Amino acid sequence: MPRRRAVVDQSMEPHVNLAFGLRAVPGGYAVLLGAGASVSSGMLSAWGVQCDLISKIATVEGAEIPDTDTGPYDWYVSRFDREPAYDTLLDDLAKTRSERQALLRSYFEPNETEREQGLKRPTDAHRALARLVASGHIRVIITLNFDHLVESALRNEGLNPAVIRHPTDLIGMLPLHAQRQGVVVHLHGDYLDPTSMRNTPEELAEYEPEVNRFLDQVFDEYGLIIAGWSAIYDPALGTALKRCPTRRFATYWADPYPLSAAASELLKHRQGTYVAANADRFLSRTADAVTALAESNRNNPNNIAVAVATAKRELRGQGPAINLHDALRRETARIADHPLRTATSDIPQPELQAEHGRRLTEWEAETETLAALTAVTAYWGNDTTDRYWFADIERLATTTWDTGQASLNHLRRAPATLLLHSAGVAAVAAERWPLVARLLTGPRAQDILRREDQSAAALLGPETVLGLRTSSAQLYQYLKPIFTSHVVANESAFTEAWERFEYLRLLVQQDAQQSVETPYLRVAGWRGDYRPLASNWLDRELGPRDNPHSQLMATQHPLLLSGFLGGDPDRITTAQQTLATHITQWVDRIDATTLPVNRSGPFYPNDLN
Repeated sequence: MPRRRAVVDQSMEPHVNLAFGLRAVPGGYAVLLGAGASVSSGMLSAWGVQCDLISKIATVEGAEIPDTDTGPYDWYVSRFDREPAYDTLLDDLAKTRSERQALLRSYFEPNETEREQGLKRPTDAHRALARLVASGHIRVIITLNFDHLVESALRNEGLNPAVIRHPTDLIGMLPLHAQRQGVVVHLHGDYLDPTSMRNTPEELAEYEPEVNRFLDQVFDEYGLIIAGWSAIYDPALGTALKRCPTRRFATYWADPYPLSAAASELLKHRQGTYVAANADRFLSRTADAVTALAESNRNNPNNIAVAVATAKRELRGQGPAINLHDALRRETARIADHPLRTATSDIPQPELQAEHGRRLTEWEAETETLAALTAVTAYWGNDTTDRYWFADIERLATTTWDTGQASLNHLRRAPATLLLHSAGVAAVAAERWPLVARLLTGPRAQDILRREDQSAAALLGPETVLGLRTSSAQLYQYLKPIFTSHVVANESAFTEAWERFEYLRLLVQQDAQQSVETPYLRVAGWRGDYRPLASNWLDRELGPRDNPHSQLMATQHPLLLSGFLGGDPDRITTAQQTLATHITQWVDRIDATTLPVNRSGPFYPNDLN
């Protein structure tokens, strides 16, 4: 008799289902955050803050408060014959506006010790939400907390959200679908405006008409992601949820503990899904899943292949390549407005490596289509089509610079480095020497340390901008599939074009007296005398330069005629010699046990480290 198969739950996990929903309808979900979303930051809940304020008053009066959850509240009502409100509590404890603000800030802003401990900073949940807003998947966040953790996380991603602190702020607000930078609604108020803060049973029993209209719209038109809310103490909010009969999109309710009876009833009404996880875990996993889906779609070779095929068809045509022009403009505008261009660089050192890796991976994915279109246009295009993209190198190289981690500031220029190299390698492969010279001399970028403009080619080296010793090799590997699939005949042709452009760029860097980076180039020779293969190629291209006649002949090469290193053969020779010395010293530093005295054939020194 055959065995019966065990029943296996084959349904997807909630965060995966939600990720597909967010990808299918970007901006179609709103988020509702309760006090539980801020717990891991060390922040007191609204109830906790109120009870602590009451305790301070009782201490001043020499009164003892019952040691129960509602003890401070009950004592206050009994003592003053009224419900506690934040404005009156603060008036009792601090007589001036400055004193009241300072008192509240102590609850919601970290002091030096808390900052060192990482307290009262955005949590994993807040950072995950910021990523989802930055990618356009979430636009509306309703928080029941007085703190600014949501806004801080959004601003750290380079966003400038609209913030609603008071019911009157809802009047005349930009429509929700137009909130590209996100909107944060402090439903129960903001600590910077004590008159807006609500927490007592009376304050939470009923909302103003404008608040109810807003909630009716959100609960009707959006799916809901609820985290950190018990639903026990907010009858007006529960009533608003019950008021909505529609189920346009799904509802997910995350809580590490079983839901309260009130929450279970609301979830049943919304026909939603309970997620047994805290806010940090659920929202982080959701954001990661959305990123994975987005990268899978963005990096799908078929998507790039279609864009490239359209570009090639237009480049073969007789008229202006209008669709190609528009596609390049659209992609460049998207990259120029990307939140990573202004995302904070003030990241704690322990988190830097992971954050740097995440941002670099995102830049590579976001820029891939633009890099492919630019490479194709630089290879098959002409002076007219060069204008479609050439100025964008300088545009993308121009960014803000703030205090914080230098590597994250440099990384804001990553799209410019990717664009410069995709265009430069393509132009070398096509032997479009005037374009190569323009790329190496034309676009400018600011040298932050020297506070002056220099050639972008000298400043936008892979190691400087991408921030890794292996950045040149990583960029080579990034561009290889683009070129071998869409531009050149094979890997050998790509490698030659890569090494020749990168060598020319290193000469510009050397000539500008910038620190020369670790290149990904094949070298040949023996200990004490190594030369890149691309150096030998350039010598063949320009011919001998050991007398006036041969130097004159070298100046007739299209590369020099177009202004490469001022068209001066001596200047090129000097840069070559200095660069050769630098590369020899670099290779010689590799352990002698790793690198034999004599090697057969060219090799990549990088691979020996």
